[in-house]
Amino acid sequence: MIDLHIHSIYSDGSCTVQEILQEAQKKKLEVISITDHDKVDAYKELATLNIKKYFSGKIIPGCEFKCYFKEHNLPIEILGYGINIEKIQEYSKEKNIAKIQDRYLQHLKKIGKQIGLHFDENLKIDEKVTAYASETFQNEILKHPENKAILEKHHVDMEPNFYRGAQCNKNSIFYIDEEQDFIKVDELLEIIHDANGLAFLAHPYIYKIDDTEKMVEDLAKKYKIDGIECYYSTFSEEQIKTVVEICNKYNLFCSGGSDFHGIPKPDTCIGTGKENLRIEKKYIENWIKNISNIID
Repeated sequence: MIDLHIHSIYSDGSCTVQEILQEAQKKKLEVISITDHDKVDAYKELATLNIKKYFSGKIIPGCEFKCYFKEHNLPIEILGYGINIEKIQEYSKEKNIAKIQDRYLQHLKKIGKQIGLHFDENLKIDEKVTAYASETFQNEILKHPENKAILEKHHVDMEPNFYRGAQCNKNSIFYIDEEQDFIKVDELLEIIHDANGLAFLAHPYIYKIDDTEKMVEDLAKKYKIDGIECYYSTFSEEQIKTVVEICNKYNLFCSGGSDFHGIPKPDTCIGTGKENLRIEKKYIENWIKNISNIID
């Protein structure tokens, strides 16, 4: 089995690199990828470790990047695999994530105050970690049971999380237009490819849109995407079948992963997701042979 979508403490996960390796070994995974948001610090640490002490499988250098799909006015995530860590490190240094997220948090707090939500008004972004406004705000407002009725009154959707259901939802009072803050799809794909990587659309059915299949096909037709994350913790069998068919139609590769975060997503485990994942290595054998920097 494999898991090519894992987050560590270097972004919004709660587990250390060593803990991830140990859990992957426990699950007898053959191939993994740590895919922190816009950061590759985990691979700097991996370079200092005796990896075989913790994990006997292979590791594909990876990262999850946010970008903006202008044709659908939608922020999406792209998973880069086999990337040159040094080149991506330079790209990451150019982004000031904390500054952007602090601006978003101030907006969420302003709206929250207007509708009467209860929260600590001193709430702020922790610049020492990769903190996100949506997660920071969600964790705070959920501490106050009285907020549930207020959120329901204003039709605020918390599924699958505050970011997807509210901050990215154009019908939500908490909606934030992120276009100005994130790189466009074509620019990101060029960066990934220049770093010798392959680019995969992450979790297509997570985005709050009416026609996921059209969005995926538009992306495949217009841009030089390499593949799609077809196997994911929340996907139904029918959804998996549909995106695999799109991959076949456009000659794209398939990938899959749990999107493990640890404490932030306590019901999602490495390797098995919501206990429904069993992603076989055979699904990626036609493209990992193109990866020259696999760690084993």
